[in-house]
Amino acid sequence: MKFFRGLFTPLVAFIAIQVVWITLVVFWVTWFLGSHRELRSLAEKYAPAGRPMGTDWVILFEGLLLLAVLLAGIYVIFLFWQRQASLYRAQKDFIAQVTHELKSPLASLQLHLETIRLRRPGAERMDVFLDTMLADTERLHNLINNLLTANRLEQRGTRLQLQPADLSELVTSYFRPRQYSLPRAGRMELHISEGLHAPIDSEALETVFRNLLENAVLYSDAPPDIVVRLVQQGRYALLSVADQGRGIERREQKKVFGMFYRVRRKGENIRGSGLGLFIVRTVTRMHHGRAWLESAGTGKGTTVYLRLPLLPANFREEKA
Repeated sequence: MKFFRGLFTPLVAFIAIQVVWITLVVFWVTWFLGSHRELRSLAEKYAPAGRPMGTDWVILFEGLLLLAVLLAGIYVIFLFWQRQASLYRAQKDFIAQVTHELKSPLASLQLHLETIRLRRPGAERMDVFLDTMLADTERLHNLINNLLTANRLEQRGTRLQLQPADLSELVTSYFRPRQYSLPRAGRMELHISEGLHAPIDSEALETVFRNLLENAVLYSDAPPDIVVRLVQQGRYALLSVADQGRGIERREQKKVFGMFYRVRRKGENIRGSGLGLFIVRTVTRMHHGRAWLESAGTGKGTTVYLRLPLLPANFREEKA
């Protein structure tokens, strides 16, 4: 029963339609050519001044054109189905992963709270517990924020509130407090050019920064080694966040910006929600900028770039 059920899939149906279509065309053309010869001989014998024979070829061309249009329509439907099926699978994986991402910190919180209630740990151990619990709640908070942000960005008509602001100050104020609090004794270097002003939505960009930093930490097997740079390139500000983590193969470097997409590697657990880089790219585009990444390959780290338009020079001079 399962075997027959597996036969009735859109892919099998598409292949079957192509086979039937080609077979019909071959038989039709063969029949047409045979009939054409017979009709031509009859026409030459009984009506030499009758209907022009070129009309037959017009009919053949129209028939083939109609079949080609039908084939194109079937192909478009097949492509649409493929895209929808891929999105459906990604959503299923996303739901499973988000469920796991939600359960893990909740289980950790429950365990620590039960330990506190039953054993009444000392002050030093209590501080360790509290730090862990705060990290778990922050993880939950960030995941929920990503879900809400992705949903808002998916809705048509969503706009950011772009206001003139000091981009250099925003980047510094976000990354510097986190410079010495990376997990596993990680380190982060900051190289920020001062005085770069741009029309930005500060809250939205902080969400972008958070996702970039989370990815750099999450996908580093060794202690995180991160370099954040902000420089001016003509009329643009270029922000880069580089890590020495797992890296990304070239064939996946564009795919990772898609919603729900996560890199799959044999023998490794898939981590993350698949929303971070989607949010990064979408928010950057809404700032009239561009986001991309570069990686030399697996195990060679990743650098994510954001290019944002700066305010005109006369505005920066007035601010100065």
